[in-house]
Amino acid sequence: MPTLSVLILAKNEEANIADCIASVRFADEILVIDSGSTDRTVECAKSAGARVLCHEMGETGFAGQRNFAQEAATSDWIFYLDADERVLPELAEAIRMQIESGREMAGRIHRKSVVMGQRMGYGVYAPDWTVRLFPRGRVTWQGVVHERPETALPVCNLGGWCDHHCLVSWEQYFGKFDQYTTLMAQRMYENGKHVGFFAMYAHAVYAFLHMYVLRRGFLDGRLGLTFCTCHYFYTLTKYMKLEELWRRS
Repeated sequence: MPTLSVLILAKNEEANIADCIASVRFADEILVIDSGSTDRTVECAKSAGARVLCHEMGETGFAGQRNFAQEAATSDWIFYLDADERVLPELAEAIRMQIESGREMAGRIHRKSVVMGQRMGYGVYAPDWTVRLFPRGRVTWQGVVHERPETALPVCNLGGWCDHHCLVSWEQYFGKFDQYTTLMAQRMYENGKHVGFFAMYAHAVYAFLHMYVLRRGFLDGRLGLTFCTCHYFYTLTKYMKLEELWRRS
């Protein structure tokens, strides 16, 4: 019977890692790749039954971490999971059926974001689909942030869903805000992208309207409006950081 390794990237996730591991106990191997936690993440992961490898995140970012995790896995199939995600039983069954089917396909999962206790259905945190299940050795990840998988395999949608507990506090939000805007600015700079002063604001206004109107962020109430507004500033900030990189150079 084909075997499955669940690969979890983590850093300072002591509040999440045990519940994350508990949701994938059906796997043959649970491997946590820790990128330098200063809390009890490693201890908690080991206590929960996972194998833990410490690997600092380098210039290749999240994609490099995912590629490293694949190389360290020992099973026939690999399933990528973030520490703030939880696999629900219906998705677990869909994963099992896929790897037992004998079909060489990549599996796309449905994620539902839980933000400060509220399940979001629209706008910035609308339900999304992401490809996470692969035969080992059949995927390569690219991108420093918002990494993407590259595979020659056909992709199928798996049943069920995964809860994504992506945000529990504003402190956490603005920590990610700073990290991701910096990484995005660096990527645009390396690609030679330039954006003028007025274009920065045009992009930011469009980002808000796209999330609040086209993706119906208003249906998530006050929290929906708040995060669509934050998305305006996220977009503006990454272009301001890009401008700063060009000015320094």
